[in-house]
Order: sequence, then C-alpha cells, then structure tokens
Amino acid sequence: MEFENLPINRKDSIPVARMVDEMTDDLELDVMGGYQGMGRSVLTADINRPGLALSGYLDYFASDRIQILGNTEIHFMERLSTSELGRRLERMFSFEIPAFLLSRNLKPSKMFLDMCNRRGIPVLQSRRSTDEVISRVILFLADEFSPETMIHGTAIECYGVGCLIVGLPGIGKSETALELVERGHRLVADDMVTLRRRREDSLYAEATPVIEHHMEIRGVGIIDIKSVFGVGRVRNTKQIGLVMQLEEWNQETQYDRTGLSEEYATILGVRIPFLLLPVRPGRNIAVIMEVAALNHRLKELGIHPAQRLNERLITMMNEGNA
Repeated sequence: MEFENLPINRKDSIPVARMVDEMTDDLELDVMGGYQGMGRSVLTADINRPGLALSGYLDYFASDRIQILGNTEIHFMERLSTSELGRRLERMFSFEIPAFLLSRNLKPSKMFLDMCNRRGIPVLQSRRSTDEVISRVILFLADEFSPETMIHGTAIECYGVGCLIVGLPGIGKSETALELVERGHRLVADDMVTLRRRREDSLYAEATPVIEHHMEIRGVGIIDIKSVFGVGRVRNTKQIGLVMQLEEWNQETQYDRTGLSEEYATILGVRIPFLLLPVRPGRNIAVIMEVAALNHRLKELGIHPAQRLNERLITMMNEGNA
C-alpha cells in the first residue's frame, strides 16, 4: 500500500484567540489588554523570551513568536527610566508581535500595557511558573502545527502497541479489530483514521470526531464500541508502533517466513515497522496480530527471537563442521 501520496494538512498559522480558548484552564489565563488583537496570527510553534530585545539588541529578534515575560524581563523593565523604557519599547513594537504572555501573575508597567493596547497586541497573564508556561505553550503549539493526514483503515491498541491496520475495502479490517476488542484490546478509530506527527519520530492515530468509537460491520451495521463493550475498550489517541497490511493470499507472492528482514512504512516522514499479512480461510488474523504486537514489544526490549534462532543454528552448523 502506498503511503507517500497521502494528502498532508498543515496549519500555516493560528489566531491568538484559539490559544486563549484552548489554554485558559490549563494555564489559568487572564487577558490584561490588547483585546482587539486577539485575531493576530501565531506563525510558529516556537516561543521567545525578549530579554535581548528589551536591552536594545534587535538584529535577530524572533518577533513572530509568542513572547514570554518572566521575572527577569519584568524586573529589568522596572529598573529602566520611563523615557528609556519608552524608547526601547517603541523600537521593539516596530515589529509585528503576536502576543505577550506573563508568568507568575506578574504585572507589567502601565506604559507597557498602554502601548500594547494602542497597537492591539494581546497581553496575557498566567498564574503558572515560567517553566510551566514555556513547556505547556510549546507542547500546545507543536500539536497545533503538527502535520496530519487521513487514511482508510483501523487503529487499535494491542498489548500496549498502537497498531494501524490497512488494506483494501472488504478485506476484514473492522472484523479483525472487533475480535481484538472482544479479546480485551482497545479501539482507537475505525474506517477513517486521522494520523498526526508529533515531534520528528512519533505518529499518533486519532478518531474522527463524527464517527468516534463507532465501527461498521457488514451485515450488522454501525455499532458503538463504547456502549457495547464499555469505556475500557476504547481510547481517543495512541502512538502507532506497527503497521499491518492485510491482503488476499497470493500464491505468487513471497511472504516473510523468518522475520529476519525488517520492513518499514514511512508515513508523514516517520518510519514505522511494517508487516504484510496474507488473509485466507483458516488463518486467525486477530491471534496473529496479537503475536505480532508481543513480538514487537520483545524487539523494543532488545530481544529478537528470529535473530537468536538464526545465531543458534549458525553456531550449531559451525560446531558440526569443526
């Protein structure tokens, strides 16, 4: 199955208002000023502490980022004379700034707040510590700007391993996932799976909100997994650790029989272990997937059963030749 041509969605910007709406409870935010600028665009997931800009050095001022003001910046501004502070702020405000975010319930000077109000630059205040503010804002923005795509398949958590099941329509993805749920594993999404890259090496599956935790079984119809099996058999998101593709058994295809070779699928730039599983009568795909998930966990622990057996056979043959 081709994963290279999947449509990729990536946000170019988000308004400051969205960050306020989503993070008000998490950061205990208050809006102190610049209300008319809540539509200003945040263009990057990075943040900036404008200490150098306040000192007058603006050559590499990262003005397009959320500006975090902590104890250092606020106390530095308090030490400046009114005229000097005004000159430095005028120079800094000549750049397009999305918003200022103050930590520790710090309060800026009246001059700073008045200038932000005149220019429509939102001033936000959080009760959290500076470290907490920085880490939580970066995580939120990284999630907002992360690339995502949508794929036809099923995502399920099997023995703690996030498994993405793909294949042609009617091959049995939903039926296999249903058997896994009945055996105690947890459904993430069925039919349409949203995949999102977080950081450079992590791919997460999420359910589409409209059909969340629902599954289509041909001959039965739509079933609600959460209602039928309980909330313990579903989850909203899961990191994908294994991609398994189902296909009709083909006598001419050479399927892997030893597990010595490692194959990978690349989705949104993330390489994930890949297995091609042939389907035909008599093969219990759900059990095979359970074993594949457990085998994957062994490999993550540094235990490779196929390689161990191969090394043992080579040792025995060498001893026999000797």
